[in-house]
Amino acid sequence: MIGKFLLPASAGGGGSSPATTTPTLSVTKGAFGQITVTISNYASYTNPNFSAVAVVGGTTTVPDNSVVHSIDASGTKLGNKMYIKDTSATAGTRTLSIRAQEFGDYIQSAAATDTYDVTYITARFIRILATDASGGPTTIYAGISDIRFFTGTGATGTAYPTTNLTSNTSETGIVVSSGFAYNATYDTWKACDNSATGSFWWSLAISNAALNWWQIEFEPGTYPTPPTIKSIRAYFNNFNAPNFKILSSPTGAFAGEETDHGLFSRVNNAYNYY
Repeated sequence: MIGKFLLPASAGGGGSSPATTTPTLSVTKGAFGQITVTISNYASYTNPNFSAVAVVGGTTTVPDNSVVHSIDASGTKLGNKMYIKDTSATAGTRTLSIRAQEFGDYIQSAAATDTYDVTYITARFIRILATDASGGPTTIYAGISDIRFFTGTGATGTAYPTTNLTSNTSETGIVVSSGFAYNATYDTWKACDNSATGSFWWSLAISNAALNWWQIEFEPGTYPTPPTIKSIRAYFNNFNAPNFKILSSPTGAFAGEETDHGLFSRVNNAYNYY
């Protein structure tokens, strides 16, 4: 992260330089407190710094030093996106405040604000859909070596599946499926066999973007009420699609009845926590 030296909007530093232009925001709100902020008027700045903080009541749930900033393509300045992970147990709607300060300006901008709630997933079907950078379907292949869904935040509580799978239906009450698997070596259940660096599910050679997904189902006979999922841990392997969406459905149709829980990024060959 590039260092940020920001003066508050009420402070001056001498000279006649005005306050920096207030940023305009596009905020993508995902499950588990995953928030992506895009500075819509980024082109208005030459060499900006941005600060971000989330507050509920008198409690800061995300301090500025916990925010991950993208870097511009030039590699010399902050980019137009910020990534926020809100793990605070404090209840209530958060107010997110973003300020900008252009290099050479003595006064920080006024705050641009938005609000969000930390949400979780309670659904019979939970799907990981590979997408392009903007969230659209893609035929760029995806791969998952290990994935678990947890009832507690921060990969705590009960993990589902609760066993290491040996087939798509080897655990009572759990069914895993995918729209496409390259072959039996990369079958769907290989994403849950507790092998982070060995076997994995892979959608290599997929030709239909709508089928580029992996999902878990909680069968109603065992789970009349599906567990509430508060975090996910996933090890991605050969997941070349730029991003993924988390979708959920009560029926498995994914034909308009589903809930979109947001667009997520990933790091290959490492555990990712959501």
